[in-house]
Amino acid sequence: MKKLFLSAAIIVAAFGANAQKKSSGSNKIGLHAGTTFSTFNIEQGNEEQKSDSKLGFTVGAVADIDFGNSVSFRPELNFIQKGGELKSTLNFPGGNIKSQDELTLSYIQLSPNFVYNFTAGTGKFFIGVGPELALGIGGKSKSETVTTIGNTVTTVNSKSDVRFDGKKNANDNNEHLKRMDLGANAILGYALSNGAFISAGYTAGLKNISPYDNTSFKNSGFNIKIGYLFGGAKK
Repeated sequence: MKKLFLSAAIIVAAFGANAQKKSSGSNKIGLHAGTTFSTFNIEQGNEEQKSDSKLGFTVGAVADIDFGNSVSFRPELNFIQKGGELKSTLNFPGGNIKSQDELTLSYIQLSPNFVYNFTAGTGKFFIGVGPELALGIGGKSKSETVTTIGNTVTTVNSKSDVRFDGKKNANDNNEHLKRMDLGANAILGYALSNGAFISAGYTAGLKNISPYDNTSFKNSGFNIKIGYLFGGAKK
């Protein structure tokens, strides 16, 4: 999987370099950072659970390669956090059990987007779509269970690591997921003429990354980023 991800990154870089040579417009490269609002969806048999949103962060590099006719290629390579929170309450005579599970997943993510640009004020709006290829590099899972029986309250906390090894019969207390994640991405943003920009994006998970039979686990989420693109001299 690592070789596949590296090959995809090389292909995107080579494609971008070739497009840069052919383009008569301005070509830029820059950095951006922002926040993520991620969720996940679990299906087990006929039961489905969608997590609450979890706040995280993302940081990475971005390029903007002009194809002409208001179209450009905008690849991104980011470190990004995904995951979500699940909450549940079980009531019974004399008390209840409340549980909260939080999952934090870390990825290196490649997003080769194609965007359309249109001038507005002193800058331009851009809107685009593209695939997303993400490589899981680590994560944490933590849970809290609060049991209330009459006036007695018992709290149990636990933590474990997330292993992106695809194992489904591991003899440990860790969470196990498949390493490679695939999704579809949409972005919308505004760029100033000086290179500064702000963008918002949404990713819909397309791949089931659960290694377990009859179980589906898919990531999704929003992100908001600010950044700066360098360069842009006409050739």
